[in-house]
Amino acid sequence: MNLVGDTVESAGQQYLDAGYTVAVLYYRLPRSETTTSWLVCSDPYEVLDDVSSAMTHLLENAADYNVDADQIVLSGFSAGGHLASLYSSLCNARSSACPAGQVLHFPFMEKGSKIFCSEVGTAFNALQDYDECFPTVLVDNATPPTILYHASSDPIVPTSEMTDFVYALGQQGTSYEYYEVLEGGGHYLVPFSQVAAVSDGVLDPSGDYASLIERALMLPNPSCVRCDDIVTPWMKDNGKTCDVTTWLITNKCVEDEQWVTNGYCRSSCYDAGRGYVNEVCCPPPTPPSSCTECSDDATPWMENNAKTCATSPSSIETNCNENGWWVSNAYCQLSCFAAGRGYEGIDCCD
Repeated sequence: MNLVGDTVESAGQQYLDAGYTVAVLYYRLPRSETTTSWLVCSDPYEVLDDVSSAMTHLLENAADYNVDADQIVLSGFSAGGHLASLYSSLCNARSSACPAGQVLHFPFMEKGSKIFCSEVGTAFNALQDYDECFPTVLVDNATPPTILYHASSDPIVPTSEMTDFVYALGQQGTSYEYYEVLEGGGHYLVPFSQVAAVSDGVLDPSGDYASLIERALMLPNPSCVRCDDIVTPWMKDNGKTCDVTTWLITNKCVEDEQWVTNGYCRSSCYDAGRGYVNEVCCPPPTPPSSCTECSDDATPWMENNAKTCATSPSSIETNCNENGWWVSNAYCQLSCFAAGRGYEGIDCCD
């Protein structure tokens, strides 16, 4: 059985029955289906080009396809779920067509990210640094409304990957709904009634998977868009940048027709209070913190004697970084750091 093919066909038919226009994308695969399936055999970012081309084609031919350009929802299954979420994490409202929402079915988050961030001809499983391709890390204020479905007994995608993604969505204020089938189901579509059963009455058990598209379109839209800083051809030829203090920003933003049409220096124009009409630029993403939120766990002896790390200065003085038991259990991590005796490689946040 072609699991993914049958799954897409089943859900796609439900979308059609509900009156939606359905476009199924057959995209290039960056890994081999032979005995070397662990090998990345082509540039994974060609796959994103496939999605971008498809979205652009739909928009340019919206009337012919009976497509509402403002209500396109990406729906992806497994590896396609990772692809949909990665595209939604990177697309720019001016330079590429962004979806109004996304419906992700058991997305292949971690492994998909490793594949995308690997060099052609290398094995992806051992890759350690894949944040640039990891939707969980890339979630921001412009991430579209998201519907996420997963089954807890999925043998391929761990539930933790889903809950980490959901946590990231919540941290950024992205509107989402997460449905996890707690019993039964795996890496495939379970009967919709099982999903509805864990929705606290949000989903109608007599409905179908097409209703998830409806839910995505009902969720609040992002409050801002990702803004780039593309320079004009003249600026590029003359080594100019979108510096907010320059004459160009003061005199060209929202006034020069070519600048308005092409969205030149969008981010800098916005920062200068001269943003383009109806465009609110998202703030730049906050760089990941290099410090650790340290705990202050007391030792069993301290707990038995009603002591805490803060009230045991002599223990801090003699045990931090010297007592092997303390080191292995990271006891009084925060107090040790505050006393200048922090554990190796741990920089506690203030």
